[in-house]
Amino acid sequence: MRHLSIVFIFLSFFGYGQSNIKFQQTVHRFGDLIENEEVSHTFTFLNEGIDSVGITSVKASCDCVVTEWNIAKIAPKALDSITVSFNASKRSGAFHKLIHVVTNDGTSTTLQIIGYVINNAKNMISAFPIHYGNLFLPYKILNMGAIWHHQIVEKEFKIYNNSDSVMTFLMDSSRIPDFIQLKIIPNILPPKSIGTLLLNYDPVHRADLGFFRDGLDIMTTDVEMPLKRISVVATIEEYFEAGPSSRVDSVNYPKLDLSDENIDFGKILANQPKFHNLSLYNRGIDVLNIRTIKSNCGCVDWNLKDENIPRGDSTVLMIKLDPINRKGRQFKNITLFTNDPSNSTRVISLKALIP
Repeated sequence: MRHLSIVFIFLSFFGYGQSNIKFQQTVHRFGDLIENEEVSHTFTFLNEGIDSVGITSVKASCDCVVTEWNIAKIAPKALDSITVSFNASKRSGAFHKLIHVVTNDGTSTTLQIIGYVINNAKNMISAFPIHYGNLFLPYKILNMGAIWHHQIVEKEFKIYNNSDSVMTFLMDSSRIPDFIQLKIIPNILPPKSIGTLLLNYDPVHRADLGFFRDGLDIMTTDVEMPLKRISVVATIEEYFEAGPSSRVDSVNYPKLDLSDENIDFGKILANQPKFHNLSLYNRGIDVLNIRTIKSNCGCVDWNLKDENIPRGDSTVLMIKLDPINRKGRQFKNITLFTNDPSNSTRVISLKALIP
């Protein structure tokens, strides 16, 4: 009987057969956490079977994990979820916890949460190396990454109050761009504790394409540095619908072709601007529109002959590199944003040597 019990436990623990519920992901990495921090993640799944299915048990390998799920049966082809919360209280170092989900058809799925708990001052400094007075951040720049132009993006960044006093964030006295909403959780941050900086970035309100760097002027009660000036960067790209109907019509799309994507100006004099004429071709059917052009350096200028290029036609983009007040090897770029859905963002590399 003892051997049979072991076999039964093994089968129920790891599952026997194939479950009708399919999780979108079974592993979630929380990354670095601070001692006493509580975090949660929602695992979403689909009932792929032809019958309703119910979750009969959700068991974690540690009492530091709390789970929430729907006890009602899930209809065929319906989505549902399980929320897993982890409490980092009195814990240290790496953690790897398992959550076993058992359904009424006798099968099971194992979910995993992974991360690392920091609980000493040395590790805290390492995790938050950027200091604005007593406000510690993990990054010098808050990077929203590449985002689509048509939808709002929200991102969280950890912060740490290293002082021995509470730090209050005075949002009414802060200056935030109107396309960004900023929330500090909690707004009154206790000493030696972690919080969250929640950024809501609205590219629709920004109404532009390209790489952008903006500043947040955040007022606080930190006596060492009341005003925190923190940079936010984002690259906004145009979104093109990729549904079945658009794929059928894809033969009619405009298509940008360039005469060159790597321009070498060679050795140039420090007081002599250099020019290059770049040909832009429309190899598609619909009219090709050059939405906007951006560069990563004020030393680069341009002049576009036509922003709308009919099918089978071309235009010229004149690029100017100004070497004044520059020396040595130069590596710059210029980016074209177009309505070519297959490759809407084209980066042209520029290089030169200024003795």
